[in-house]
Amino acid sequence: MKKVFILFFLAFAGTVSAQDYIEETTQDSLAIEDKVRRLSLGVKVGVPNIIGFSGEYVSPLLNNRIAPFVDYSTFDIAPEDTEIALDYIEYGVNFYLGEKGKGFYVGLGQGTLSTDLVFNNLSFEEDGIRGTGTGTVQQEITTTNVKLGIKTGGKVYFRLEVGYGFGDIPDEITVTGSFTPTGGGETLSGTEVEEFPTIPGVGTQGILIGNFGFGFSF
Repeated sequence: MKKVFILFFLAFAGTVSAQDYIEETTQDSLAIEDKVRRLSLGVKVGVPNIIGFSGEYVSPLLNNRIAPFVDYSTFDIAPEDTEIALDYIEYGVNFYLGEKGKGFYVGLGQGTLSTDLVFNNLSFEEDGIRGTGTGTVQQEITTTNVKLGIKTGGKVYFRLEVGYGFGDIPDEITVTGSFTPTGGGETLSGTEVEEFPTIPGVGTQGILIGNFGFGFSF
């Protein structure tokens, strides 16, 4: 009987120790998984970014709620007879609703969309002389962006953002270029007023924002 009691006590003690070990291990794992990962580097795909680099740092301010960010992308598109080279940069601050640098947040930033436009097959008229040619123009659009987003935690993160960039978008631009008079002759220079080209997400009152991001957090 004494031996049976000793064996029962050892088994009970072993079970309690194993349970304590599992609980401690689980708590440690959750603590590691739930820690604040301050630096996030990745890419964003959407409008107006198209595709580009994204970086964010979750600062300790206001219990890890303030996170400065910067986005940058450069790309070319060529709708019909227009060649468009675009550079987009945005910087600002995300304000997280929670204290772990993840979950829902509100973003406020300033974005600048720089466009280098080339118009082909333009019709020019200068001093009564008509012809066709190529024109170029550079345009810069600055907007104040307000966004609502959500970001997952962990080493690999995903984020989704929607919002709007408020700014004054021109509906017409003055193009300066060179053209050849109809019927031949010396190449001349001239100006032509054209409609602002169609760029995805860009309207007369601002820029629509909608993107999906992913990357790594440290």
